[in-house]
Amino acid sequence: MKSYRIVKGFKGFFWFLFKCFAAYSLLVYALTYWVPTPHWAAGFLMMSLPVTIIINIIFVFIFLLVDSKKCLAPIFLIVLGSVFLPRTYQFGNDSIKPIAKKSAEKTFTVMNYNVYGFWVTQRHVRADDIKTERMKEWIIKQDADILCMPEFNNEKQLPTYRTVKYFRESGYPYYNLLGEDMNEKSTFKSLAIFSKFPIIKHKEESFEQQNGLMYVDVVIQKDTVRVIGVHLYSMSLQLKTLVSQKEFDGVKRETRSTLSSMKRGFSARTNEVRILEKWIRESPYPIIVCGDFNETPYSYFYGRTRALLKNAFEENGEGFGFTYNRIPWFIRIDNQFYDDKALDLLDFKTLKDIKYSDHNPSFGTYSVNRD
Repeated sequence: MKSYRIVKGFKGFFWFLFKCFAAYSLLVYALTYWVPTPHWAAGFLMMSLPVTIIINIIFVFIFLLVDSKKCLAPIFLIVLGSVFLPRTYQFGNDSIKPIAKKSAEKTFTVMNYNVYGFWVTQRHVRADDIKTERMKEWIIKQDADILCMPEFNNEKQLPTYRTVKYFRESGYPYYNLLGEDMNEKSTFKSLAIFSKFPIIKHKEESFEQQNGLMYVDVVIQKDTVRVIGVHLYSMSLQLKTLVSQKEFDGVKRETRSTLSSMKRGFSARTNEVRILEKWIRESPYPIIVCGDFNETPYSYFYGRTRALLKNAFEENGEGFGFTYNRIPWFIRIDNQFYDDKALDLLDFKTLKDIKYSDHNPSFGTYSVNRD
């Protein structure tokens, strides 16, 4: 009798925990699906979506052991959460969409790559020089028509690293840089777009540090495409420092600092998304948005942009598409969005084996569809 009451107590305890977590799960799902509020608290909740799914999976196994009839409840929540699977994982599409002859001349490629300043630092050594040279050479060899590069650095101290000049002489005569002080003699981490096609108009909106938005109108044959480069508020999280802490006080201090930085980031990017939405809605041309969002696919900024444009990874990506190759490793914060009513996505790849920067580059092939 006593053992029966203990087992019953365990069942009741886990069922109570699950009901509380089920309410939390539904709240996270609702916020992520409808993105009704930009409040920083909602940002934390939406970011927890993958963990929410994992915990529901754990509940399935728990109920299989203690009360198998109740395992249907967490299974239902897992199935409900599968609506977010396209944002998380793609099974891949090996076949590239065929290009009609009349559309071939309208085809162009976009590389999105946070280049981490080309590793140019104040403490520059020869090993950094070699890495930088190889990185630039690799980018040129990819032969993309348009390059979108957050954290672009135009180093003036070393003549071989006057990067604007290098790219112009390597087949990209048209370019635009974020920030009035950016020119061929300046050194500054910023956002840059280089193009093989003429740029007829541009606009910039600078935020804190090197962050901001910028668009360029690029003429591709007889069509014009607006490419919006983004480098959203960087939270500059020192996760490596947090992980390396061995004492409780250090963990507590770094955790508080990390959460505070994340909170500031959620708030700052709220204003940035308003500007981006305005640019998208007012554009007279087909749009591609590319760059470093510093946001996961379960965020306010991502959700709002996704409501207006298609995400290239979701349409033709492969695997998880992680774009950050440092701690915490398993996040996708670099994206390409596009106007599917006027543009066809022919191919999209995240180049996960390219380790020149702390970000992985992505490569999209598009075709103007304006017949």
